[in-house]
This record gives sequence, C-alpha cells and structure tokens, in this order.
Amino acid sequence: MEQIYVFIIHNDVWIYILCAFGLLWYLNELFRAQRVLSRAVFGLEKETGARLRNNALIFIVVLGSIIGFVYYVNYSVLPTLPESLFKPPTPTPDIFATPLSSPTPLNTPLPPTIPPQLAPTVTLAGQGIPEDGTEGDAAETAVPDTPTPMVTPTPFVACRLDLNISEPLDGSAVSGAISFFGTANTDNFGYYRLEANGPQTNGQWSSLLGRNIDKQVIDSFLGNVDLSDWASGPYLVRLTAVDSDGNETGACVIQVTLDNRSP
Repeated sequence: MEQIYVFIIHNDVWIYILCAFGLLWYLNELFRAQRVLSRAVFGLEKETGARLRNNALIFIVVLGSIIGFVYYVNYSVLPTLPESLFKPPTPTPDIFATPLSSPTPLNTPLPPTIPPQLAPTVTLAGQGIPEDGTEGDAAETAVPDTPTPMVTPTPFVACRLDLNISEPLDGSAVSGAISFFGTANTDNFGYYRLEANGPQTNGQWSSLLGRNIDKQVIDSFLGNVDLSDWASGPYLVRLTAVDSDGNETGACVIQVTLDNRSP
C-alpha cells in the first residue's frame, strides 16, 4: 500500500489534470443527456437520454472520488510515511565489473627494495641563511607561485542541528520534481515552511509547499514540489521555523541550481 501512496504522491499533478479533463467531459455529457430527456417524446429517446445521464453521473462520482483520495493522501498520509520510501534505492555493486589483478606466480624473485632518496633542503623566503654561511645549489630561495583562488560554494546560513536541510545538498544541481529532507524540531515548535527565491520569483520569497506544516520532523521528509515549469538558474531555499506564539525561531538557507533545460 505504501508503494501506491508513493506513486500517487509522485504523479499527483498528472492525476489531477486527467481527472479534471474527465470531469469536464462527463459534465458536458450530463448536460447533453438532460437536453435529450427534456426534448424526448418517444420511449426510445427517453431511454437513450437516461442511459447517457446515468453513465455521466457514475463517471463524475468516480473521478471526484479519485481527486478526493489524492488530496487525502497528500495532506494526511504523506506526513506519516517513512523517509526511506522517497530515497532512490542503493545500487548493488557488480563484483564482476571490476577486473582483478593477475595472481603472482610462485617462486618468482621480487626486485630489491630501493630506499627513497631524500630531497635536498630548500630555504624558503623568510627562513634566513644557515649559520655556517654556506650557500650551495641545494639551498636555494624558492619563490612561491601566486595561489589560484578557489570557488567556495554558498555556506549554510543559520542552519543547525534542530533546523536544517540535508537533501538536496547545498550547492547541488536539481531539476523537475524535488524532495526535501532535513530537520525542523525547534523549541516551542509551531510549524515550518519552505520557500524559494530566484529567477522565477523575481527576487521575492515564494512558498514551495503552498502551506505551513505543523508537524515536527527529525532527519526525515520535509516535503516535495514539482519545479518543471520554473525558470532555470540559481535559487535560495529557506526553511523557516515558527513557534506556537507565531514568532520565527530560526531559518536555514541553502543554494541550489535549478536546471530544467531539455537534454
């Protein structure tokens, strides 16, 4: 049953779209059947109109029930599911894919071990000259090269043990449907919310889940969102905790790169 819930959660948008089209179609069929019944004179026409009306009502009830069930799974069942259901399975290593080294033949003499040669001491700038004043080729002043600056990813901002985002990782690239994992377990906990700020939001913080979550999470599933229609680029993702009095008690901010370009 849990696998059915996971399938529904991952495909809820498409289920809503298909059911909406189905409801529009059968609502149109229901109105058409009502028109047939209102104009029917003979028994065959009335029977045809009644059959069309009954079929339309059955499908409207079924599609409406599907929409209600998907909504129930998203807002009632999703917070209770274990984190492991949403993580990709760990691939099994193929022991035959890695070639093994050839066995060493017996009675094969091994080459003698040559001790490593020590490199001559190099006097660096600022160390001075040895006391005996000897200046040889082995003692030269080394001029260090200018170090190349390294690009440092955006660090976690105000993230801590009781409020953090563990997945996706800070500085990682994401696309399409994204699942967020982490911890929201602050003192006097009221609720938490997930927001994003980037090209799609025009520099404003926008809610990712569309609502506040009033359940504490400890190293588990925070929520998921489909960003397939969002513009690609760098985004800041913020996890904010609010206490029961409505005061913000902390915020964890990471940076991800959304890449929705077609391969």
